[in-house]
Amino acid sequence: MAKNHQTENPLFKALIRQSEADIATAFASLVVYFDNPSSDGAIIKSMQCQLDKIATAEKRVDTLNRHFNNTQI
Repeated sequence: MAKNHQTENPLFKALIRQSEADIATAFASLVVYFDNPSSDGAIIKSMQCQLDKIATAEKRVDTLNRHFNNTQI
């Protein structure tokens, strides 16, 4: 069983930071798409892919915090 309060563990921090980097990268890509619209139909699929990356990374952060950031104990 994992120890409580893993937030100071370097591996926990690495997982959180990687997820935050994934969010920032996908967000930046979406900003570029929004600021430079194209009539290319493939742009929507590309934007959906970036949005999925954000959703996945946010879910990872939530899961890590829910299971390994137990501040109730």
